[in-house]
Amino acid sequence: MEDKEKGEPEGSGKGISSWTVEKKRKLYALVAMGIVIIALVLGGLYFYSFDRVALHGTASVDVPKNATGRDIADTLEKKGIIRSASLFRLYARILGSGKSLQSGTYKMNQGLTVKEAMAKLQSGETESAFVTVPEGYTVHQIGELLKKTDIQGAADFEKEASTYGPLKYQYGPVAAPVKGEGFLFADTYNIPKEYTARQICDMMYKRTDTMLTPDIRKRAAEKHMTLHDLLTLASMVEREARFKEDQVPIASVMLKRLQVGMPLQIDATIQYALGDQKEELTVEDTRIDSPYNTYTHKGLPPGPIGSPGMDAIMAVLDAKPGEYLYYVAQPDGHHVFTKTYEEHQAETANIYGQ
Repeated sequence: MEDKEKGEPEGSGKGISSWTVEKKRKLYALVAMGIVIIALVLGGLYFYSFDRVALHGTASVDVPKNATGRDIADTLEKKGIIRSASLFRLYARILGSGKSLQSGTYKMNQGLTVKEAMAKLQSGETESAFVTVPEGYTVHQIGELLKKTDIQGAADFEKEASTYGPLKYQYGPVAAPVKGEGFLFADTYNIPKEYTARQICDMMYKRTDTMLTPDIRKRAAEKHMTLHDLLTLASMVEREARFKEDQVPIASVMLKRLQVGMPLQIDATIQYALGDQKEELTVEDTRIDSPYNTYTHKGLPPGPIGSPGMDAIMAVLDAKPGEYLYYVAQPDGHHVFTKTYEEHQAETANIYGQ
């Protein structure tokens, strides 16, 4: 009894021992967690920097514009470039490198690590170049656009497109000085960098031929309109109308003028004949000696004056000769349509104060 009274309370030794064990358990758990984390990091670094699929060939990898990280990763795995698409997506997310991957077509070795594949796609060292041709662009403008790339045939493109025309419907009653004008569809192209000028033209002509669907050809025939005439009209609509809602009315005016035998008097054809875009045409400009001068020549010009978009093509097909013979552009780019020359003059004076 004396020992109990003088010593520590009963159970105190056991309490100290339990506290020590609990502390050790937490320490062991932290150490174990640290080991796991280190293992994960080392394992992750291995899979990121060293893990390779056992393939040793090459593959062509196409990365379209606006491709998602999932799309790119899946393509790389499918082509045998990397082992795991999931790991590629994970590291793209962790490193924030997904947005820096460049579009294009790459020639890549199979059996790359995730790190190597990412570096290749970030380099922009592609085997092709994406080129977007805006609607309304001329052959000259397309040529200048291509010169900004390192495509082999870019330097000779304008000359080739001017003299080479494989589509039967490229040719109208009067020979156009630039055969490809208007028949190189305005679109986005993924052009291999080794392509010659002829191959670039063939790619674009093929796109035009594909876009002119059987339905479009049928509708043009029902309007007694050749594809050459369709694209010529559409190219003028493309250049005249700044807004889509004006395309059908402008096409209707053109069709009406053709129906009654009036000159089209399209300013865009004068601009094309001049070769340089002017802020404002003069009366003298409208007297230029050119088959593209629709002020002095009735009917259609020898051919298109640029590459029309699909909206302009459909506008011509949707339009019918209407009651309007004139239109004038407002400062905001929209047009006012009138029936008589007197109304046209009044609207022009109202808008421009003349």
